[in-house]
Amino acid sequence: MIPVLFINCDLLPFLDQILNLDKILETRSRNMLRALIGQRVFLAETHRGKRPIIRGSAIIGHPIVTRSRDDWEQFRSMACIPSCCPYDWQPDTKAKYLYPLIGVEPVTPFSPPEGVRHGRVWMEYQP
Repeated sequence: MIPVLFINCDLLPFLDQILNLDKILETRSRNMLRALIGQRVFLAETHRGKRPIIRGSAIIGHPIVTRSRDDWEQFRSMACIPSCCPYDWQPDTKAKYLYPLIGVEPVTPFSPPEGVRHGRVWMEYQP
């Protein structure tokens, strides 16, 4: 089983930024990737209404947890989150989990068959 992490690219080209090594932190509002820490995962570009396309892989590092907007601001550029974007720190945000993406590598793009889903965040892929 290889985990496939879904990267939503509807608003911004996050997976392109990851593959270009501009985006080195994947952000989540909860500790959603804890089961993947230390593992190499496939990175799948997703768009609403389209099948995911795997375009890369990376190892998920231990998260940096920010608990204030000031802390978040120190890492914003490494996460490639523009100000006022829906993924930015919001008034009701309690924490942001910033997972380092280590050893990013492109792969020949392919659309995986559906696997066991773990919400909208990731799925198990059986090659």
